Amino acid sequence: MVNQWQQWLSPRPQPTPHPPGSTMRSFLGTALYEFLYEEDGRFVVKETHYANNKLVREGKSGPPLHIHVDQTEYFQVLQGALGAARGNETVRFTKDDGILVIPKGIRHRFWADSSINETNEDLVFKCWADPYPMQPGFDESFLRNFIGYMRDCTTQGIQPSIFSIALIGLSSGTLFICPPFYIPVWILKSVQYVLGDIIGRRILGYQEAYPEYCNAKTK
Repeated sequence: MVNQWQQWLSPRPQPTPHPPGSTMRSFLGTALYEFLYEEDGRFVVKETHYANNKLVREGKSGPPLHIHVDQTEYFQVLQGALGAARGNETVRFTKDDGILVIPKGIRHRFWADSSINETNEDLVFKCWADPYPMQPGFDESFLRNFIGYMRDCTTQGIQPSIFSIALIGLSSGTLFICPPFYIPVWILKSVQYVLGDIIGRRILGYQEAYPEYCNAKTK
């Protein structure tokens, strides 16, 4: 239950229930997320970023710069071209380039790279994290809450709150308080803890997870 003074201090969207199922769409229809589980139980997300969407063509359909504290992230491109900032380098991957590895503790972001996508194909890739499962860690619940929150902020005309984003990130071991230059991870963790847990959760009443976004079965 959000108090009126909390809403006044930090406006937030009304969580919109998402239809049950194994897929979810991002804000402004830029991407489709499919939540998959391999035979060994490993969680994999398959993303399709649509080339006919203006934000995708401009490289704006991916997440902001972030760090996974304790998990290594892997990307396998199935179609199109993936651009990624990994630490101080920028890389571009297609299905012929194998697996893109983002070691734990490395700041990164990714996007659809139209500069080498001559056929204007949709970007399709699989992404997973290791080790899995891990708490807190990259999983379906984290993605549903992050995507759902950002989608509702966009559709309801509300600026996303850094306090809410920081709290959702804490629930997954993901640091969104992440500048484009080196700062020790322990400092970033401390800052995000203050913003997310102390201010976001305890003072402003934000939640790590919302049932409206996680009404489908998650593992």
